Amino acid sequence: MKETVKDYILHLNHLIPKKICNKIIEELDIDKNWHKHNWTDSQSYKKFTTKIKELYMNETQKLTYIDELYNLVWKGLEKYILIEKFGGEEFNSWKGFSPIRFNRYNENQVMSKHCDHITSLFTGERRGIPILSIVGVLNDNYEGGEFIMFDDYEIKFKAGDLIIFPSVFLYPHLIKPVKKGTRYSFVSWCY
Repeated sequence: MKETVKDYILHLNHLIPKKICNKIIEELDIDKNWHKHNWTDSQSYKKFTTKIKELYMNETQKLTYIDELYNLVWKGLEKYILIEKFGGEEFNSWKGFSPIRFNRYNENQVMSKHCDHITSLFTGERRGIPILSIVGVLNDNYEGGEFIMFDDYEIKFKAGDLIIFPSVFLYPHLIKPVKKGTRYSFVSWCY
């Protein structure tokens, strides 16, 4: 059987219990330290600011369920790494994942099409680029905000779902505009 790039996307349904999702959203709504997403183009090194607002992990240390969320992300990564096609024990070069960053999309906010070849993510003690992207969604009581890969492949998220995929140019993705409500998600990258 011939494999495709879609075979390397792992969708874990309801990995995060609804209670944890709801509590995190409740605490994020209290936090006022949201700021606009800034990113740097990997070729021109030009800085951009997008319409989405994001909250970075260093501002969420006080979340009640943050440790449980980290443990669940680890479990998701373990499931991805153990997929037979990756050779099981042979795929052991990963060291961990970046701090979780929360995203809040209000009406009409988007994430433009991009690939997660993030050269600025590991510039301190850790060097390099991420090998896996991790995306989780905390709610599903909004309209719009579809997660699209490869221009036309929609990944339908429910609250508590997590997806993991390679952080390379073969996996372009975007978030369509939220039409109604607020979409809460989080991202992290495995290195």
